[in-house]
Amino acid sequence: MVDRYLPALDVFSLNEEEQAAIVEALATNDPWDWQPGGEKQAAIAAVKAKIRDYHMQRHNSRCCYCRVNLHGAGHFMTDREHVLPKSVPEYRPLSFTMWNLGIACKRCNMQYKGNKIDFVITQDDPASLEEADSYRFIHPNFDLYAEHLLRTSAEANDTVVVKYTVTPGSEKGAYTYEYFNLRGLEVGSFDEAQGVPMSDNLGDGARDVQSLVVKFGQ
Repeated sequence: MVDRYLPALDVFSLNEEEQAAIVEALATNDPWDWQPGGEKQAAIAAVKAKIRDYHMQRHNSRCCYCRVNLHGAGHFMTDREHVLPKSVPEYRPLSFTMWNLGIACKRCNMQYKGNKIDFVITQDDPASLEEADSYRFIHPNFDLYAEHLLRTSAEANDTVVVKYTVTPGSEKGAYTYEYFNLRGLEVGSFDEAQGVPMSDNLGDGARDVQSLVVKFGQ
């Protein structure tokens, strides 16, 4: 496994009570949502909070799939993402495994990814699951997002223009763009951003934003 982000996964730490609670949770049929009550449940809650905060640091408070800003978004917009879904029995033992976790917006996690595993290239080889080449999309821990996709945005008052650019030759970038329908997040007309005359209904702020997009070739 090659870790592409900081702080590194191999320095993530839990106290003895938290580690013991995870061991007990993994012995159940629903480790992540195990609710034993009392101190054990408090320990599990502490683990989940540490996991969230750690991955938020690693991805600069951005969704690991679309790069939307999650800073201050709270649990209503932010999910602790299980790359290999915890609902699939084969992957349930990875419920608290850091390389299988990340931070995602609810749009990417619930609307597009969910419990699917079609992005896993070799599903019957457990040893390969810790390698970037086993995943069709950009893995939150094994792949450096910027090597596959560039997200650019410009904003003026209430108008925002967002554009995703796939790195030339990056199959993962192209797959991620399609898989999570990042085209749907590109606010503003793609045609206008490419130099087609802008609508007369747009305000000066919107024109300034779109001019920036054109200027930077996005």
